[in-house]
Amino acid sequence: MQKSAFLRNGLCVPPRGVSVGTFRQALSRIHRRDVFLAGAIYGRLRIDVLLACSERNCIHMEAQASVGIYDEFPGYRLPSDDELNEALRSALVVVDTNVLLNLYRYNESTRNDLLQVLRKLGDRLWVPHQALLEFWRNRLSVIASRGAGANQALNALAKQQKATEDAIRQWAKTVAVEAQHQDRLLGKVNALYSELEREIRAHAPSTQRVMVGAASEPVLRQLQDLLDGKAGRKPAEAEWQTAVKEGNERAAHREPPGYLDAEKADSDLPEGAAGDYLVWRQAEEEAARRDLGLVLVTGDEKEDWWWRHRAEFLGPRVELVAEFKARCGQQLYMMRPIDLLRRSSALDVMVSSESVDDVERVSRENQQMTKWTEAGVAALLERLETEGRDQAEVIRVAALHGGIIDREQVYEICGYEDDRMLRGFTLPTSRITRDLQQEGIVAEDVEPVLTTIYRSGVKASAFRIPAEMVAIVTRDQASEAVE
Repeated sequence: MQKSAFLRNGLCVPPRGVSVGTFRQALSRIHRRDVFLAGAIYGRLRIDVLLACSERNCIHMEAQASVGIYDEFPGYRLPSDDELNEALRSALVVVDTNVLLNLYRYNESTRNDLLQVLRKLGDRLWVPHQALLEFWRNRLSVIASRGAGANQALNALAKQQKATEDAIRQWAKTVAVEAQHQDRLLGKVNALYSELEREIRAHAPSTQRVMVGAASEPVLRQLQDLLDGKAGRKPAEAEWQTAVKEGNERAAHREPPGYLDAEKADSDLPEGAAGDYLVWRQAEEEAARRDLGLVLVTGDEKEDWWWRHRAEFLGPRVELVAEFKARCGQQLYMMRPIDLLRRSSALDVMVSSESVDDVERVSRENQQMTKWTEAGVAALLERLETEGRDQAEVIRVAALHGGIIDREQVYEICGYEDDRMLRGFTLPTSRITRDLQQEGIVAEDVEPVLTTIYRSGVKASAFRIPAEMVAIVTRDQASEAVE
């Protein structure tokens, strides 16, 4: 039976069974010059209104009527387990970039289990264009970082082997052990470390093969089959420019999602700080197009996506739930990869407990910011100096001041005129960092070299360098002073 609004005592009244909060939001979407017209659609509720309703009367209605505790606060309602399971069976399921990149970090069994779950979603699985763009942008650095971990372990073992062999030779010399006995001990040491090296190399990624994107590369091969026809197209240029502007403005005003990436506004990324917002907007548009609820699966555990209480993930940010509800009339859910595996039975898929543990391991590692190393800092400064960049001296001065350098000091070091803008000042350090990451010299998730600090307005007030970089640079400077 069609539900219709009507007038009562001169006021616009919702139909029976429709909450005032829902009705008011529906009317607000078609409000034009204080007149609400027929044919508004709000989610699954169709309201045929063929009457004029003044804004004054609607306000009066708000003052008169009552609503439930969730009508105007939908983001605070925590869905039940049954509702979450049903969402996996019926909603649009969108995976973020990190879900795809983590396939390179999981062991083979875990990867197969997660892909099995994603296949079960069928046509309801979807990847935003921005998420796939960031996958291709970051894929090589993820692979390189895995290879770098194996190299670090092998280098450490080589040093330990040399130290062990030197200790045996010194001991043999001191006690006058026969050469035959010394050689036998050295042979055992060599056999031990050779076995350790073989084990490590056996579990290291075949970097050259996966780097070139060969057809035999397992992750790419499976993703190609999985995501065929399930990835978003590139937006039109005008639409993309508008979305980028909106995303950067939201980041600057600390509006979710993605405002914790605000420092990227000065990077050389074409979207600046709007990457997360573009993923969100494209997912939201696809859900609206299909008239479906949305399950967003992401490995990003930061507070600009999640409503969190201490270590608990309660759900999406309440602002995102309200925004999605207002636009699509549907419910927004969020899950991490570990949640998806734990709920795999809702899709009649069984996964091993070892896979759940492996996903948890990767999640834990991803949330621990990798620190800059001495080798990484040295390579960064060397390349900045080779290019004749003043940022090298800026980093050194910032280290002497505890990690922060003011705008005035930057202008003095660089010899800038007062009217010069600092937009783009961090581009050289960001570019060189990415180069070092692709070469495996610097880990993929290190803190940015120069983070812009905005104390007031839109002008950069200062720049901050990572704490470990402060320690490394000041230690090097102290050593040079002694020499």
